[in-house]
Amino acid sequence: MVPNEVEAERLRATRLADAVVIADARSPLGLSQAVAAAGGPADLTVVCVDVPGCEQPAILSTAQGGTVIFFSMATNFAAAALGAEGLAADVTMLVGNGYVPGHAAYALDLLRADADVRAMFEARLSE
Repeated sequence: MVPNEVEAERLRATRLADAVVIADARSPLGLSQAVAAAGGPADLTVVCVDVPGCEQPAILSTAQGGTVIFFSMATNFAAAALGAEGLAADVTMLVGNGYVPGHAAYALDLLRADADVRAMFEARLSE
């Protein structure tokens, strides 16, 4: 999921995604409808955005029995937990803390080894 056509075109030019959805990650119905139109709901949703208010949209876009990984400092974890309950969503919610031993070396190795990942970073850095 990306917020605009510019990002969508960048992602479509790679092998990094099977489907590309343009939507506002803060819009519960907008995101869930866009994900459904692309074949969703998703079995796995990873929230790694830097804007608040993405908890319920992520939960609504995730299949019953699926998993949502909240990996964003903008996440309101109380809103996520209460939102899932209020939506009667049977999803597993995980919280990433940003630290895994060897994560920096892994990230650099991925950037060096995968031309598509490198191209995405280079496109953003050239702006």
